[in-house]
Amino acid sequence: MKNLFKILAAVFIGILMVSCEKDEDKAVLEVKKNSTLTADANTLVMLKVNENDKAVKFTWTNPEFNLAVVNNNALEVAKAGTGFKDAKSTDITAADLSATYTVKDFNKIIIDAGFLPEIAENIEIRMKASVGNAVSYSNVISMKVTPYLTTYPSFYLVGEASVVGWNAGTAQLLYKNENISTIYTYLEGAKTFRFLGQKDWNPLNYSLDFAGMNAANKYFKNWSSNLSAAPAENIKFNGTTGMYKIVIDAEAAQKSITVTPSPIAVWNPANLYIVGTVNSWSAPTAIAMTNLGNGQFEHAIALPAGSQFKFLGQQSWGELDWGNLLGDGNTGYLAPKGSNGNITFNGNGGNYKISVDLKLGIYKINPL
Repeated sequence: MKNLFKILAAVFIGILMVSCEKDEDKAVLEVKKNSTLTADANTLVMLKVNENDKAVKFTWTNPEFNLAVVNNNALEVAKAGTGFKDAKSTDITAADLSATYTVKDFNKIIIDAGFLPEIAENIEIRMKASVGNAVSYSNVISMKVTPYLTTYPSFYLVGEASVVGWNAGTAQLLYKNENISTIYTYLEGAKTFRFLGQKDWNPLNYSLDFAGMNAANKYFKNWSSNLSAAPAENIKFNGTTGMYKIVIDAEAAQKSITVTPSPIAVWNPANLYIVGTVNSWSAPTAIAMTNLGNGQFEHAIALPAGSQFKFLGQQSWGELDWGNLLGDGNTGYLAPKGSNGNITFNGNGGNYKISVDLKLGIYKINPL
């Protein structure tokens, strides 16, 4: 037994020595020369209107290793001075030796890296080349970039000048199409309002970019002459009480709000009628709705699929004419004659209740 133990021990030591000799024969991958990186721009103010334009071109040399290998490359982006902590990376093709980014593509890289839109930031960029566990970093490029919003904000109207008062839970959402938000609604003169980013007081509020306003709430750079800054982050409406068209342009270069009188000043007519495919577009036989008061009307009706209709304030093709905001469709928002289209019913047919609130500037089609 003692001899058997000695034999096994000798065999184990022999195997270990052979293994060690093989490990010593293995080549160790080493970086002989680090990569280099250059960019043809160091300050970028990116705008959505220029998203298809060239933003920046990066050019690089690949690192040199002591062995012939194929390396994987990525650009790392981080806030300046952080030592690339929490850096975000985007892959690039090592063999290309250059990469050109449009404004749209580079903006996405910056936004994905966690930088806030419309704020100038000092960033650092480097190239990371790797082969297995071997890593090489290029020199660091410093840039100053201002990204833009990829999704424009939504705006909710609230305040004593509005129909809903200061009830954030019922704030009026404006209709948004890309960077433009619009609504035809009622405003009271010499009273204040503001815009929220949600049906709540937090976290987003939008006020005029005016001295004395909370910096976090400053938004509108341009506004119509019937508006002015008011205490407690509000906007004062200095026009005459009535119906108005509110238009917000959220494009970074604009950030404007314009309030102009609606072509139809009437918001509480005695009667409101439905005219459309449901009655062969005959205005003299337009269907009367029930007047609920305060500019609100409703009517229950059978709507075949594909129905189209509008609202009239008289049983004729007169001036009191409301339809879908921004042409034919079903936005749920009203616009006056000259700025509207037919309301298109997209359902499968059946009985529905049509509700209209001229004061709020909205309509609804709900199944019964």
